Amino acid sequence: MTDPSPETTSEDLEIERLARARRQARGLRVAARRAIALARRYRNEEGPRGAREAACVAQALVWRRAAKDLRSRRIEELGPGLARTSGPSREASRRAG
Repeated sequence: MTDPSPETTSEDLEIERLARARRQARGLRVAARRAIALARRYRNEEGPRGAREAACVAQALVWRRAAKDLRSRRIEELGPGLARTSGPSREASRRAG
């Protein structure tokens, strides 16, 4: 992050913070896809593969959850109006459908 100058507003800093969070979430999703690809490759290999495959899948789940948390936190911080329009939760959709 650059040093805040007198011309830098709080909106600029917020935009930069949101852009950084978006890049982090994108990187986490890319890493998760790579881990899943490795797990598939390990599944096709001969010999003992269960532990490596399971470790890749477990790590991919961690990265996907972190990316989702970054995204959901950003929506919640924007305010109650946007939080209401972001759609029903899984639990609410189960009750309604």
